[in-house]
Amino acid sequence: MRTVLRKHNNRFRERLATSRVLAILRAEDASWFADAGQVVYDAGLRVIEVDLATPGALDAIGTLQVELGADALIGAGGVRTVADVDRCAAAGIDFVATTTFWPDVLWRAQECAMPIVCGALTPTEVDAAWRYGPAAVKLFPAGTSGGARYLEEVRSTLPEVPLVPAGGVALSDVDDHLGAGALAVGVASALFGDAVDGGRLDELAKRASHLAAIADRYA
Repeated sequence: MRTVLRKHNNRFRERLATSRVLAILRAEDASWFADAGQVVYDAGLRVIEVDLATPGALDAIGTLQVELGADALIGAGGVRTVADVDRCAAAGIDFVATTTFWPDVLWRAQECAMPIVCGALTPTEVDAAWRYGPAAVKLFPAGTSGGARYLEEVRSTLPEVPLVPAGGVALSDVDDHLGAGALAVGVASALFGDAVDGGRLDELAKRASHLAAIADRYA
């Protein structure tokens, strides 16, 4: 089991390190997720997280997996319980992500051999989470906790931990976070804007292409 999990984690980290951007879909409903996901995929952002708090999230993930194919990684965010992990495993989701550190959730993801990006903020939380074997640690909420400078401080203490800052991250912050050593950067509303509510997909395409160009510099 550990060998399988290690293999899956390594493969996931490699894909995330190539994409450099974790595109996070969150809205009041998932009606426009397929369209928005296609746009960011076409721009070159191939790792997408769909927040479970969105009604219809699991169905939307399934649709994205079918429409975007194996070249994309589609995961579930906002995972907080063992039951959430079980639902995601049953649905064949590529990875799960949390915004908090809860050992039972990490253990369950490991039992399912499913890569997990575990949320944490302080160095103590990050260190504790990393000891439970996630694929990476989501530094959350990064946008209101000191930004790239805070990331640098955490990495100076825990350089072996692959960090994915997310939560309140602006488009203008992505370059700084990657320059500070982030494995990837999670971007939600700053990327998708009103496209998740039926807004302008052409503007989303411009933002996604801009982020993909930044990511290419760190690939």
